[in-house]
Amino acid sequence: MTMKRVAKILLTGLLLVVQQLPAQTTDTGQAIVLPLASELNANEMARVVTDQGRPAECLAPLAVTRIDGQARVVSAKGFLIAPGRHTLNGRATLDLSYCPPGDPDLVIGSVADLEVDFKAGDTYFIGYYHPPGKLDEWKLVVWNIESIPVEQ
Repeated sequence: MTMKRVAKILLTGLLLVVQQLPAQTTDTGQAIVLPLASELNANEMARVVTDQGRPAECLAPLAVTRIDGQARVVSAKGFLIAPGRHTLNGRATLDLSYCPPGDPDLVIGSVADLEVDFKAGDTYFIGYYHPPGKLDEWKLVVWNIESIPVEQ
């Protein structure tokens, strides 16, 4: 077995472990973030879905890498977050076949954080909006919110 193959196997194993780790929590006011599949207090948390885009509507999936200004490791599919106001940012994967930028020399930079007031029980679909020819409007957005009806 070559060293390159061994390194690839080790890296693959490491990625699998990292993907299964829940996000960290701290005593310093950092947001509590859990994997989407977590049953722990799931009804008391908000769901954030980040892996669904709508290319024809210029909405790209987003891999969240920062929550409340702190670097975080969360699933690229989504996660649970404590209710309250939080900021998010990350990296988007753009499908430019429907929404080309118009400028072939375009260099895509960072965008402002998305600030959202999350409510327990709601599901927030978050993505990167990139309309063609309107580079000043490229931003992170909540493009759908699904609320669970309150039973009385």
